Amino acid sequence: MISNDDTSFAISEEFHEKYYDDMYDKNVRVTLKSGQKIVGLYNDEFYEDASILVNCEVVKIKDIEKMELFCSSQLV
Repeated sequence: MISNDDTSFAISEEFHEKYYDDMYDKNVRVTLKSGQKIVGLYNDEFYEDASILVNCEVVKIKDIEKMELFCSSQLV
């Protein structure tokens, strides 16, 4: 789970350690704490490292419940 420490650096560092190596530049499914799901390419961490870019959409790291790899075969 992402830390409750609300500093941009701490949030980004923990997120990066958890997801970057396995998911960067791959298709992912992001589930937000609100229940919304976003599917797309995980591209970058930016905006003071407090957000990521998924499918051309800016997603705040602190709003993410989980992120997982997504294969096109899962679109059934």
